[in-house]
Amino acid sequence: MTEQRIIDASLECFAYSGYQNTSLADIADKVGIKKPSLYNHFSSKEAIFLRVLDEVAQRELNHLKGFTEYTKDRSIKEQIHEVFNLYVEHMSYSTEGSFFKRFTFFPPEEFADEIHQVFIRTEEQVIKIIGPIFQKGIDLGVIRPLHLNELTSTFYTIIDGLFLEENFYNRATLVERQRASFKIFWLGIQAASQEE
Repeated sequence: MTEQRIIDASLECFAYSGYQNTSLADIADKVGIKKPSLYNHFSSKEAIFLRVLDEVAQRELNHLKGFTEYTKDRSIKEQIHEVFNLYVEHMSYSTEGSFFKRFTFFPPEEFADEIHQVFIRTEEQVIKIIGPIFQKGIDLGVIRPLHLNELTSTFYTIIDGLFLEENFYNRATLVERQRASFKIFWLGIQAASQEE
């Protein structure tokens, strides 16, 4: 129980203050324990950070878990739109998203490799969710017969652009850009026979 509280408190500290600006004392204060008590659970701040990094990756995947089950009766466009919205909303407005953005855009040098590996692993898991939807869309003639790598990389590039814009625009502007981005993305991948 205390270990999970340490992880949760550390996640907030790292997400909003960064790694360098977060001390063990900050984490202990947020948990409501004394700093030496942290060592009953973790050997160092580095160990805490790496655990939080893994936890955030798992939470991101859990957030999308079950997605295919509750959207299986929707159209291909609706399923892709749902993943797009779920991913953008969660990464833009959650503590986990703030953590992920901070440390993928500006990784502390000592953790650059670990962060990169977790980022790639998370992306691969999301592709396992979105890839079959794209493939089904191609099979049904709803999506142009493009290579799956092209579809998934474009999907991610648009999302990454929206994450970057979050630093410059208010929520209303971001929502409009999110809507417009998906509209243009869909117009680009839909099969010619599906054009309205």
